[in-house]
Amino acid sequence: MSRRAPLLPAFLLGAALTVAAPLAAQTAAPSTLGELQAECRGGAEGELRSLCAQAALAAYSLHGGLGLLVGAGGAQPVSPSTAGFRMEGRPRVVLDAGLSWASVSHPDLSRPDPAPRQNRSVFVAGRMTATAGIFDGISLAPTVGGVGAVDGVVTLRFVRLPSGDGFDGSAASVGAGVRLGIFRESFSLPGVTLTALYHRPSTIRYGDLDETGRRMVLEPRIISTRLDVGKDMLAVGVNAGAGLDRMSGRARVAARTGSEDGAAGPVSLTQTRRYLFLGLNYTWLVTQVSGEVSWSPGRGVAGDVEVPTGLRPAAGGLQGALTFRVIY
Repeated sequence: MSRRAPLLPAFLLGAALTVAAPLAAQTAAPSTLGELQAECRGGAEGELRSLCAQAALAAYSLHGGLGLLVGAGGAQPVSPSTAGFRMEGRPRVVLDAGLSWASVSHPDLSRPDPAPRQNRSVFVAGRMTATAGIFDGISLAPTVGGVGAVDGVVTLRFVRLPSGDGFDGSAASVGAGVRLGIFRESFSLPGVTLTALYHRPSTIRYGDLDETGRRMVLEPRIISTRLDVGKDMLAVGVNAGAGLDRMSGRARVAARTGSEDGAAGPVSLTQTRRYLFLGLNYTWLVTQVSGEVSWSPGRGVAGDVEVPTGLRPAAGGLQGALTFRVIY
């Protein structure tokens, strides 16, 4: 057996941890969210305190929602195996293009009314991904192959933000990462692949300090990991799995009343979101159309975070991706 065989236990351990992640309680908002609120309001009470709380919670909600949007579909939606090689020494290249979407619940900063209001927005992103086989993996048996296979991935997202709802322009995200093969799909086994991608979106701005008295600015960084398990059945394939997105980055918030101003940041903000997904694909010659839908449960916030009545910044939501693929 190849000397690379010891890599298998590490891949299986990573896969097991990823599968177990959605079964655990969602991670609470770290204390930095409470610090963001406290720094913004200073010692003020009343309206400024509420506005600062809303702006900080909007940053937290959109931070998590953007991670789910950018990570939706992973590197190759509804493709449970690594790309591999077309023939000895010639890597296979897979090109994806499509759309992803996410339903995000967040405090509404688009209204001049200072009362806390909850809003649910649907964000859409155009997505392009290129994947190429780097290592074809090893075979443990005639129908057990692709163990330890490695793909390289580069990805680009164009996020459309609804400017009429208080968002300032749109955003783009670039990313790169790897796909690690646990098993390649065969007659006797499903394909099993673990993916890790780093995304760097551009700055997100929401709210208008002069018009609505609340504003937040977010500079997110996202690491998306997911485990795909699936199998093709003639022209139709199905897969499912679990994902874990870890969001980091910096947030700034500001609030204004008739006589008081508050501001905070930049403050480091981190959180995790977990999700389960299911996908289908249809293959015709060297082209493939795939669709995926995923669900992320709600999560709690830390005890020092102020949540005005009527707001649910940690609500769950649905995400998905629709993709057209060419396999070379």
